[in-house]
Amino acid sequence: MTERTAAHSLMRQTVSELALKRAARQCMGRSGSPGADGMTWKTFRQDLTARIEVLSAALSDGTWCPGPLRIKEFEAWGKRHTVTIPTVTDRIVHRALRNAIEPVLERDAYPPWMFGWHRRAGRPLAVAAAARHLSAGLPWVADIDVAAASRGVALEDAVASVARFVHDGSVLTLLRRIVTALPAPLAPGSGLSPMLTNLRMTPVDQQLTGWTAVRMTDNYTLFAATDVEADAAYRHLTGLLTAHGMEPAPAKSKIWRPNPEDLYAAG
Repeated sequence: MTERTAAHSLMRQTVSELALKRAARQCMGRSGSPGADGMTWKTFRQDLTARIEVLSAALSDGTWCPGPLRIKEFEAWGKRHTVTIPTVTDRIVHRALRNAIEPVLERDAYPPWMFGWHRRAGRPLAVAAAARHLSAGLPWVADIDVAAASRGVALEDAVASVARFVHDGSVLTLLRRIVTALPAPLAPGSGLSPMLTNLRMTPVDQQLTGWTAVRMTDNYTLFAATDVEADAAYRHLTGLLTAHGMEPAPAKSKIWRPNPEDLYAAG
């Protein structure tokens, strides 16, 4: 398949009625508040086929524009959080674009030891991988949780992170239109935030050659035979994060000898 054919296929996978219906069903499988327009999933579902047809046409001819955003604040884990809530229609577009792009990223960008925020998701898989490394004689862990991984990313950096692996101008134009409407490209609540956050850390992933690693979302664990090696791993990873505008969260990062089940716990 030529690059031009692949690109055309990628855009079609985003904007076709079939792709949008699949994305809508994925979004409806999760509970979610209505956006600023008040549209609920129940209301959208009542006229699903017609709404999807209109949405597909608008995306295909380039007239689609993001809707208004609703901003919600809440407290969790002792901190105050802000979440961006797009309209349900925009959430479908976000998910459809992510569905089209992520197979490319799975092939070309994501390492096999990365878990969470994509199809190889799930803490149990990350724990199982960690257990294999611990039992193979690597009991010491440089455990680094990345502080505010979704913050501090410019619009151009977010688009460029996708453009490294996706070369379809139509897809990138749609991506730019989506993220331009967000208060920050990686704003929590956007259907693209998990993918873009993964891509932000991909350059760090690619420079961890030679280390035995597992990443679960924004939590890196490097496995070593001794505490001295784990300390070197911690310093190396900290340097890589700093070079790419990130840093460890001090309260959640350490060098230790854990049990597998103690790793990757939320909060």
